[in-house]
Amino acid sequence: MTTTLKLTAENFHRIESDVNGNPRYYLPVFLATESAVRKLGGVKYRGKKYGAGWVFQSYALQGEIDALNASA
Repeated sequence: MTTTLKLTAENFHRIESDVNGNPRYYLPVFLATESAVRKLGGVKYRGKKYGAGWVFQSYALQGEIDALNASA
């Protein structure tokens, strides 16, 4: 029996904006599959502060969350 984890806004951590001022959000690697993240434009987090994870650049975070939940 496997339970699918439904993502919420609390799963994402707001990180510093990119050089153009666009908002970015960090998601830990174990909360989403690579194929689902890549389809939505997510990239690997390369910093050391938060550990392994994904970064999304988004003004509509809820849309990203809904798409990730639908792909699970």
